[in-house]
Amino acid sequence: MRSIRRLLSTFAASALVAALSIVASGLPAHAQVMDRILKDRKIKIGYIPSPPGTIKDPASGEVTGYYVEGVRYIFKTLNVEPEFVETTWANFAAGLQSGQFDLSIAGTFATIQRAAAVEFTHPINYLGYSAVVKTGDARFSKLSDFDQEGIKIAVVQGGAGQEYVKENFPKATIVALATGNLTAPFIEVSAGRADVGIEDAWQARRYAAQQPGVTSLFDAHPYNLLPLAWSVRRGNDDLLRFMNTSIDFMLLT
Repeated sequence: MRSIRRLLSTFAASALVAALSIVASGLPAHAQVMDRILKDRKIKIGYIPSPPGTIKDPASGEVTGYYVEGVRYIFKTLNVEPEFVETTWANFAAGLQSGQFDLSIAGTFATIQRAAAVEFTHPINYLGYSAVVKTGDARFSKLSDFDQEGIKIAVVQGGAGQEYVKENFPKATIVALATGNLTAPFIEVSAGRADVGIEDAWQARRYAAQQPGVTSLFDAHPYNLLPLAWSVRRGNDDLLRFMNTSIDFMLLT
């Protein structure tokens, strides 16, 4: 019995020392994220203009869209005021890691590579990819046609499309565009600066319907179907659990 008591006493002392070390080092405990949000009645939310989920009015700077309205509803329930911080596909993970914002509502494809940098909420919806090419370009009819020397494929830098092209079309030349505009790869095709523009199927369909001379090649059968989710900094488990519960509630009701 004495040895058991001594062992338990040693464990308790070690746990106390570890806890005091965490406090002394200034490292945040997981529960402090939601505690701070509830105490301050404020949360910083990263977003990327990407209709219809997030729409930024160029004149007023006002941010709307169904992602924005959804997250406003969630935090209005707690009497917490959201502050929206604009970011980009290439920088949203760094923004979470550096504390620029607590939550990203960019509709982000949850991929293995990104899961190493951020933690994803439950999926909000699912979306596949398509490709925009010049109408009548006989070189392309299937995905494997893109993997050729001399083919320029435009993508948004930091996006899941760039990851996919790098992995599946190694012979092609990637034209990575440092922008948050998801139609930018398609504009490169219209302007003749790229042979193929790759982005999500919704954006591709919308662009091709509005712009003459281009076609959404996989409009009827999008490829690489992936979940779209919001994200938090790795380790912010209490905020992640809260967001998952909120998202599930909104989807179910």
